[in-house]
Amino acid sequence: MKKRIRIYEMPLLHLTILMLCFGAVMLYSTSSTIAINKIGWDDSAFYFNNHLIRIIIGLIGLLMMYNINLKWLQLYSKHLLILSWILMICAYFTASIYDLPTRRSFIINGKNLFTTSDFARFALIVFTANFIDENKKYISDLKKILIEYAPYFTITMALIMQQPDFSSTFIISLIIISMLIVSGLKIKFVGYLAIIGSIIATYAYIAYEYVRTRVNNWWFYDPIEHPAEQISRGLQAIYNGGFWGKGFGKSIIKEGFMAEGHTDYILALIGEELGFIGILLLFITFFIFYFITIKISKSSPNIFCSMLCLGIAYNILYYFLINSAYVVGILPPTGLAVPFISYGGSHTLFTLIAIGTILNISKYSNIYKKRYL
Repeated sequence: MKKRIRIYEMPLLHLTILMLCFGAVMLYSTSSTIAINKIGWDDSAFYFNNHLIRIIIGLIGLLMMYNINLKWLQLYSKHLLILSWILMICAYFTASIYDLPTRRSFIINGKNLFTTSDFARFALIVFTANFIDENKKYISDLKKILIEYAPYFTITMALIMQQPDFSSTFIISLIIISMLIVSGLKIKFVGYLAIIGSIIATYAYIAYEYVRTRVNNWWFYDPIEHPAEQISRGLQAIYNGGFWGKGFGKSIIKEGFMAEGHTDYILALIGEELGFIGILLLFITFFIFYFITIKISKSSPNIFCSMLCLGIAYNILYYFLINSAYVVGILPPTGLAVPFISYGGSHTLFTLIAIGTILNISKYSNIYKKRYL
């Protein structure tokens, strides 16, 4: 008789800890100069210390999700999604109270607790996994999708877009469409969704100045006229790194030449310090992570667990790939974080919560199906 899987025996957990440690080290390297400039000489580890605190909170969330009953998560998936709506609506009011330019954060007593779109993304992935599980035989039934799924998806996306956060709207839509395609959605419906997405993207370009500015700066980008743009600095950092990199802590671009390089442009600074080989190893690590989660998805006890695991895998992989694409100028800057690595509280928290969910699912592989069912 095979023994029960222990949490420390799970390769996914080992990989997660490895990426968290790597991310923390690189974040210290990329953020120390920014901390000195903004806070002072005595606080070069300001962002690093805050990041460690957020990792600890995230690991607590991971352990909680590892021990939660998966049936509860499935049973209350709709309630979880509606709760995310309430939190996003509350963010609208708190933004007005504190006179904030965006309505993305859930704030209590002036403190930013988390970004509401991160919670909504996780809730929508759970809700979609449950919808696919309950309607696996009718996943291409247009009437059922329009009545039982589309309203929930549309409300969630509309609330996120109005924060305004078109980048999150785009990537969450991409995650959900990928889940529906894998579940058996007919290709013709994918075409319809692509047309609808194009219309929404056009509307966002016309209606939101920040979207228009980002796209125009990217599309009409001229490195000679705008050498100080983030795109130029990111490409320069990667060019400086070459194959082997300049060495840990020896980035030039981070020395006041790039704003907030420890957040969405951290890959560029990693490329400068660790070179092409460092970025290549990071890509390999993320793809190993993806294939491990796919393996867990295939051995899940039911469709809900399988699709939930797959949705989380898409979430983490897409964030990494899209961030990599805009760092090298293939896509317009979106402000998306690199999972496990970029500085950011709520993204780190919900990434680790998602990992805890996958680890929970991995306990119920084919060997342990009876315990879940």
